[in-house]
Amino acid sequence: MKAALSSTLLPTAWRDTPHHYGVVSRLLHWLTALLVLTQFFVVVMWRVFGETSVTLMLSRLAPHGAIGLLLLVITLARLVWWFNQRGQRPRQLRTLRGRLASAVHGLFYVLLMLISSLGLIRNHAGGWPLKVYGIEVIPGAENNLPALMLPADLLHSPLSWLLLLLVVGHIVMAIAHKRLPLMTKAGARSRKDF
Repeated sequence: MKAALSSTLLPTAWRDTPHHYGVVSRLLHWLTALLVLTQFFVVVMWRVFGETSVTLMLSRLAPHGAIGLLLLVITLARLVWWFNQRGQRPRQLRTLRGRLASAVHGLFYVLLMLISSLGLIRNHAGGWPLKVYGIEVIPGAENNLPALMLPADLLHSPLSWLLLLLVVGHIVMAIAHKRLPLMTKAGARSRKDF
């Protein structure tokens, strides 16, 4: 009741409805997508070209750790917003495909939080401070902490590539099942319930 009451203070276009996602949900979704794709773009550039003036510039513009921290914060914000809007947003069908889509969406949240957290743990345990554009946000450990670093090293990269695989599948399925308009302004604008 309290969550629904607080969301009624927002303009209708900002809130979710059973027919479309509102501005807040769409903004958080596309911001997450942009940051995830940025992370992979920079990582792939480093793996393909190694240390060059271009890859160093990309790393300064989009520092991996800072983007990871931002992804963690945005994912937590998305969870809070989802909880607030849970009774109003478009629902998945109660079919096997709908249940599978819901499970994959849940897995996205788990992976985004886990991968970001593992990256932060690895950074700290390795003794490297996390700096966001020159400002130290999380200090590095005074001594290396191999007990924390080992699991983070083992899981961070494989889970990241699993996330990318799911992202590609998510895009293909959204297009194939014509669900993409739910997350675009054009799809929201075509509805009469604004």
